[in-house]
Amino acid sequence: MNKVLITGANSGLGKHLVSKFTSKGYDVFEHKGRKHYDLSLQCDFNYLVEDVKKFGVNILINNAAITCPNKKLSFYSETEIKEMIKVNLTTPILLTYYLSDFLTNIININSMVGLEIKSPRTLYSATKWGLRGFSQSLKLENKNLKVLDVYPTNIKTTPSRINAMDVDIVVDKIYNAFKLNQEELILDGRPK
Repeated sequence: MNKVLITGANSGLGKHLVSKFTSKGYDVFEHKGRKHYDLSLQCDFNYLVEDVKKFGVNILINNAAITCPNKKLSFYSETEIKEMIKVNLTTPILLTYYLSDFLTNIININSMVGLEIKSPRTLYSATKWGLRGFSQSLKLENKNLKVLDVYPTNIKTTPSRINAMDVDIVVDKIYNAFKLNQEELILDGRPK
């Protein structure tokens, strides 16, 4: 049976991805005895890697991220900068590194900001362009690993989100692209 780790699975897009993959018969890693893993904390990251290896994951969905707060770089604290880089970029890289012997597939949930330059999204853009570069190079480095990069715009993961794509349609498109072994999925829900 295929076993899946979906980071950021407690809410938003991650929660919907868990439902989709579970409904399709995949065994999705769930927290055993922990409320959640805080990927900004090294000890939680270490526990996650240990627990996931025991579980036998072969599909990794890098979904967890600190979303863009739309503020200029000068308004961030040093702690906020380090935390966003760690969760949005370092964690997907390290999970791929530590689980590489077991993985057959990776889905990297990026952002349209990983393809386009926007203001005021300097720090968020840096993490998403970094994830894009990592993922593109990984595809060249490891031809046996199937990697899907997803670049969505705003997704309606809460009722308060406006001008956003329907989360169920987004999840269906991600799942279908995964099943078709696509390497890239651009989900631009902005009005034309």
